[in-house]
Amino acid sequence: MEHTELLKNLATECDKIGVILYEHSYHHQIFGSWSLTVGNPHHRMRFTWDGKESYLGIGEAELRNSNSVPNWKYISPSISGTQTKPKEVFEFITKMVSLRYST
Repeated sequence: MEHTELLKNLATECDKIGVILYEHSYHHQIFGSWSLTVGNPHHRMRFTWDGKESYLGIGEAELRNSNSVPNWKYISPSISGTQTKPKEVFEFITKMVSLRYST
């Protein structure tokens, strides 16, 4: 339930700055691993949480148009080991999204 509430809060923050939540997947049987993709028609950010390793991977992609297939480039910073509580991870994601997309 906590994951769902945190995702809902992130979606609310995204709405405030005009960012779309494009995708989300959660895998309970894979140590609670999940991924989500946010952005706008010309830019996307993907966050992938490895529940076993407690590692958040972050990727970015520029798109020519909304039908383009993203060519993901992994970026830093990512978090590993220190922010393992779901709330801390989602706070980090919210901050990254806000920094990237706020005008």
